[in-house]
Amino acid sequence: MAAYLTHQQKVLRLYKRALRHLESWCIFRDKYRFYACMLRARFDEHRDETDMVKATKLLKAGEEEFWSRQHPQPYIFPDSPGGTSYERYECYKVPEFYLDYWHPSEKAMYPDYFAKRELWKQLRLQSWDKEMKQLQEEVTENPKSEALPPARKEGEFPPLWWNIVTRPRERPT
Repeated sequence: MAAYLTHQQKVLRLYKRALRHLESWCIFRDKYRFYACMLRARFDEHRDETDMVKATKLLKAGEEEFWSRQHPQPYIFPDSPGGTSYERYECYKVPEFYLDYWHPSEKAMYPDYFAKRELWKQLRLQSWDKEMKQLQEEVTENPKSEALPPARKEGEFPPLWWNIVTRPRERPT
């Protein structure tokens, strides 16, 4: 369970942020593509750097340059945090257990889903004690992150897998 970002992850995130801010600076697509290719070339210049001290200095210099050249009003996607429709559809997300109260005629419209859901419920009942035991063993009093521990063996489920499998749709259709 890694709570810290690797050097590669930091570089990739810097590159993505730089591209997103470049989109805000360049309105026309051809101009954006030109500068995006130049930015990529700058990153590729030091791609195979093996000296971690130099690589860290390059990353720090890149972050400082990004900070000084970032757009004052970057484009924010509507569904992203800070966007105009962020969490707009939260009211439509109902807890999964509401499906237990559907009428059998409603459940008959989605036979495959409800058959799979019954299997999930049985698996959840079978694996619940084992998951809770793993959580109690692996999660300390003061965890460094909110990340849950992974599954211990191939083919087993990670703790609280039920919430991932049955999460509601992001948008109503």
